[in-house]
Amino acid sequence: MGTFIIYNFILLWATFFGYLYQKSQSVSRQRLFIFLSFIIPFLFLALRYDIGQDYQNYVAYFHRIASGELILKEPSYLLINKIIAKFGLDVQWLFVIFGFIFMFFAYKSIPKEVFAVGLFIFISTIYLLDGFSLIRQGVAVAMMFYGIRYVIEQKFLKYFILSLIAMSFHTLSGFIFLISYPIIIRQYNRWLLLGILSAIYLIVVKTDIIFNIMSFTVSLFPKYSWYLNSEYMEGEALTSGLGILAKFLLGMTVIFFKDTIINRYKNANPYINLYVLHLIFLILHIKIKVFSRVEFMFVYSQMVIIGYFILSMKKETKVLATIVIGIFFLILFNKYIAAGVRSPHNHIYVNPYQNILFDR
Repeated sequence: MGTFIIYNFILLWATFFGYLYQKSQSVSRQRLFIFLSFIIPFLFLALRYDIGQDYQNYVAYFHRIASGELILKEPSYLLINKIIAKFGLDVQWLFVIFGFIFMFFAYKSIPKEVFAVGLFIFISTIYLLDGFSLIRQGVAVAMMFYGIRYVIEQKFLKYFILSLIAMSFHTLSGFIFLISYPIIIRQYNRWLLLGILSAIYLIVVKTDIIFNIMSFTVSLFPKYSWYLNSEYMEGEALTSGLGILAKFLLGMTVIFFKDTIINRYKNANPYINLYVLHLIFLILHIKIKVFSRVEFMFVYSQMVIIGYFILSMKKETKVLATIVIGIFFLILFNKYIAAGVRSPHNHIYVNPYQNILFDR
């Protein structure tokens, strides 16, 4: 119960101060509220102990890097490890630094007009996974989502440079965002997008074509052949599948109102395209779990586009939509906490919450 209280405390108070930041007209108060909204989730993230995927692996890598062993990892990740070791600091500083970079770019990525809703969705869907487990990927994706401003401004050089920096933390994430650039800058007809999403959903759910294609592709690369008999090639459980279906239906509704959103928020188009990519890999995730890693790269889009979707509604439905969507994400958040218990078969565990002050 204590773990649920901690995580829900983070979610609700960070969102509350985020709302005050969004609504405040005073610069000094805005700074205070954004600081309070940031520091609450950051401290719990930075001070955690032995929870999250690969926590112990990161600790082991740190000591190997500190001893001078050659490790084949991304250069910025190695550099941070070496700097911490050079100054004789504890390995916990690795999680402090990565947590700060991740949180900084995530917060900077949310437009102020949707900050409270965006932050609520960020913490309820991204914070526990990217912050506690996929930390290199989390940093890279947060950077690239921050870089969407360069897509909006059509400054490809800055976007390209940022993607190189992101690749220095997690190669695949930065590369996928880089090659996605031609896709996310275009405008698409909403009926075309709805048709593509519907077709992909039917193909994935009703046939084994995606599984067969994936199996054939993996078989061409012997290095990854172990995937074929791993849990990553399995589909989702029924309960998880229902959650995915609910997200998909919400996404289809948002895409249906795409033109309304863009008419009100001219900069929304790249976020919508990223959201469509998120929905595509969300569907593929139903059949094959490994696609969830790519889905998580685009999941940031929903914290912006769902905010725009709500604000584009008429006044009388806006409050109701906010409550319904808020309850939906709150349920998903607490289901993730409940499922995140430590076990031999669960590598992404966040329950129970532990920190270096009391549990080390």
